[in-house]
Amino acid sequence: MFFVAKEKITLLGYSNTPTLEEDEEDNHIFEEVGSDVITYSPSHSIIITRRCRNKCPYCVFNRLDNKLTVPYSTIKPCKAIRQLGVREVIYMAGERPDKFPEIRSSLDIWGFGSYLEYLYTMAELGFLEGLIPIIEVGFLSPTELKKMSEIAALIKIPLDSVDDKHFNTVYPNSPGKQLEIRLRSLEWTGKLNVPTIASILVGAKETKSHRKEQLTLLAELHNRYGHIHEVSLQNFIPIPGTPFSGRTAATQKTMLETVELAKSILPESVSITVPIHLVENISDFIKAGIRDFGSIPIGRSPVFPNVEPINFEDLVSETEKAGFRLHQRFPLRFPYIKDGHYSKKLGQVFDSYKYKIKKHDQEKLKDLKK
Repeated sequence: MFFVAKEKITLLGYSNTPTLEEDEEDNHIFEEVGSDVITYSPSHSIIITRRCRNKCPYCVFNRLDNKLTVPYSTIKPCKAIRQLGVREVIYMAGERPDKFPEIRSSLDIWGFGSYLEYLYTMAELGFLEGLIPIIEVGFLSPTELKKMSEIAALIKIPLDSVDDKHFNTVYPNSPGKQLEIRLRSLEWTGKLNVPTIASILVGAKETKSHRKEQLTLLAELHNRYGHIHEVSLQNFIPIPGTPFSGRTAATQKTMLETVELAKSILPESVSITVPIHLVENISDFIKAGIRDFGSIPIGRSPVFPNVEPINFEDLVSETEKAGFRLHQRFPLRFPYIKDGHYSKKLGQVFDSYKYKIKKHDQEKLKDLKK
């Protein structure tokens, strides 16, 4: 599922972005689990709305406008990114924008009975273009999570937590950022058997012991439900124009120490990722044991608009220097496809790959018996 040859990497508007032929997906599905492979999933984000009930002092995503994306306006960009070989589309929204009357008014005018109905329609439009939807929209109720799991392969739930004594400094106007609320959401996705991407924020006035606590809680949840697809270690970056613009960014040393801490706490089945487009010296993270770069935006990140998009040629080069091959994977990792950890609807894409994996394993077993 990767373009091993560098000449296959072409400039296609966003950055040096790889292309992928349809039949290559079949040929490379098994390479994801190779010992010399580092995986990643190129992604594109679609902003549903920036209106958010939380007002985090480091965030530029939240805006006080009431713009809500028209669903059918997303079809063309979905079609375009699929042609680039991208399979992952992330639908992003501020938390509970439907708390605001202007947003509810737009939903009513467009004929949606609820915010949930609107979210589902948005994700389904991307799925119909051959993309695998992922949602990052903040708090959803168990009923909403269950419905969205029919069309979204993964749900992102960032903990974004700091020590209790610093909570009122970092999140005085962010009711949705309480650790208990985020853990409750992770408990719900676990009970619903929904693959979940969790993340912790590193360098935003939390202590090492608090990071350890968060990772331990995530490990316990995964051991109970087996649903934590990956844990992303998100480095804090001060953004100009925000109240936290004068703060110090998370250092490379702190990030590497957190990778080591995560590896010592999380089960081996949980992938550990860092936002590779936001860190210095990628080779240090490969040496630290990172074997999955996770989701990599093919354009500018809507959360970090001042950061240059990653150059895939450079990423291939850095990976090869470290003795590995870069390999594009599905947004849903190999073990989850193999175990059928997806909805019936998503089975329209994944069932054929599950069958190929099963057949491949059976043939390997026959060879061993000869």
